[in-house]
Amino acid sequence: MPTQPMTEEQRSARQRAIAQGPGQQGTGQQVRAKQGPSRRRNPRGQGERLRDDIIEAASRLLSDPGAPPLTLRGVARQAGVAATSVYLHFADLDSLILAVAERRFGELVRLQDEARDENTDPCQQVHAGCLAYCEFGLAQPGHYQVMFANPLPMPEDMPPDQFPGIVAFRRLINVVAVCIGAEPTDEQTFLTGLLIWQQLHGIVSLRISRPRFPWPPLTETVIEAVDRILAGARLSAASA
Repeated sequence: MPTQPMTEEQRSARQRAIAQGPGQQGTGQQVRAKQGPSRRRNPRGQGERLRDDIIEAASRLLSDPGAPPLTLRGVARQAGVAATSVYLHFADLDSLILAVAERRFGELVRLQDEARDENTDPCQQVHAGCLAYCEFGLAQPGHYQVMFANPLPMPEDMPPDQFPGIVAFRRLINVVAVCIGAEPTDEQTFLTGLLIWQQLHGIVSLRISRPRFPWPPLTETVIEAVDRILAGARLSAASA
């Protein structure tokens, strides 16, 4: 059955949620995993440290895209703890995978921010952030697969403004808006950011899956693709 087009009210609500952020509800990076069973509190600092160790152990196992499927027992062995210790912090495998994805999204945002901060021109900032995205994905194909190639185990009731990775997308929307001379909440800005993200995902995914193909240099490819999308957005804005 064909998908029913969104009404203007639905489209505007979606774009406001993405561009404006969640307000007092916190960002997508702050979504909490399901809580495990109640237990006695660890000495101060040790509980959070163990949780971090478990996330990093799972990250190491997920860094290889060809590794066997992740299991909680395998993570426990990698972290050097009993399997019951994992369950104290993560109720199931899905909540652990989501925590890994959120941590890696935080790393991606940091790398993109650092790359953009080296430029003052808004359009150059778009280039820098996009190139950082591609370099991150190609350097960490296993983590990129968890973040973007595999369906993330998100709760059905999770709103768009809390989706893992929404902070990175919102940063892209904001800098694209300045580059094309539009508002972050404009439909053209949203569409331009979405087209850029789709293009970057294709660049990364194809280079991971077809490493022996004679790909042109990454920097030139990213800049050319992004500039074509930005040029089309400016034409559309001028004719509106």
